[in-house]
Amino acid sequence: MQEATRYRCPCCGAALVFGGLSQQLDCPSCGNSFPVETIQEVDTIQVENTTDAQMNWQQADNAGFSAQEGAHLNAFRCEACGAEILADETTAATECVYCGNPSILPDVLTGAYRPDGVIPFKKTKQDAQIAFRKHCQGKRLLPKGFADQSRLEKITGVYVPFWLFECEAEADMTYNATRVTTSRQGNYQVTTTAHYLVRRGGHVGFHQVPVDGSKNMEDAMMESIEPYDGSAIQGFTVAYLSGYQAQRHDVDATQCQPRANERIRKSVSSLMTQTVKGYSSFTPVNTQIQLQHSQVRQVLMPVWLLNTRFKDHIYTFAMNGQTGQFIGDLPTDKGRFWRWFLGLAAGISLGGYALIFLLGAMGVL
Repeated sequence: MQEATRYRCPCCGAALVFGGLSQQLDCPSCGNSFPVETIQEVDTIQVENTTDAQMNWQQADNAGFSAQEGAHLNAFRCEACGAEILADETTAATECVYCGNPSILPDVLTGAYRPDGVIPFKKTKQDAQIAFRKHCQGKRLLPKGFADQSRLEKITGVYVPFWLFECEAEADMTYNATRVTTSRQGNYQVTTTAHYLVRRGGHVGFHQVPVDGSKNMEDAMMESIEPYDGSAIQGFTVAYLSGYQAQRHDVDATQCQPRANERIRKSVSSLMTQTVKGYSSFTPVNTQIQLQHSQVRQVLMPVWLLNTRFKDHIYTFAMNGQTGQFIGDLPTDKGRFWRWFLGLAAGISLGGYALIFLLGAMGVL
């Protein structure tokens, strides 16, 4: 069974949480903040000198999980209260359901699962709450009370695994194009259509094309909160995970390649198409894209997830934990919609009648 890691405050012993504003490990109990490197050194010293006995657990034969269930579960012991917690195989950081203390499972992120980097949280839970309220403001058809803060069931900060694809693309594209001209010859108007084979080529560099590496996250939602500022990527250390949830990838880089290729292909096609000018029409015929110096690396990205329940339906919203980009679908009050629609229709009808009356008075009609 794995041991969960928890960073303690050197002053009061409470659990430390990585702060998006301070970019340090903050103590919610005594208010002190500590650089990540300092706490790592302190934690290393404490680990080297600890003499606590190891707790061994043995599950009863008649209470075990099936082989299929056990293959997807990990057991770990909370360092704060000693409770045994079960998590799925992709969970790398969470909180103890009994005492609420943050727990990190560093063994989940070892070997091929160890990220190459991490973008730390900059936006806080309060920022996510404010963004949710702004997202709901001005929506006339929103059901009454939907934006009530009491409806927010959970706001969770999650480090989501992404694969970042980098490459240089050599593009060669051809188009069938036409140029139409019209001239007057006596009593006739002559239209001439000239046909061309247009060729475009170029070299395009792609830096950090992201593809979501988690099955639990909707790809469309994750792409909607892009972009991330890749210059803020830090070397990975588990200290950044304290106070948040984290997942390891369950979609590997090979499986993500088709999506990366699609995004690169669309970008190259868009750039090449923008150079085809001066023609009446054009249609792409062939596209050749060769990738050079390609490489992939794994980075954890910060995401705030918000869930709210309304009329037995769960609505999920997501916010970029670095930039604050916020997305999510809102419900529509059907009663308000029809009142608004009928009011708009009545207003248009009255405006039409008024215009007809005015034109009649002016003698136009």
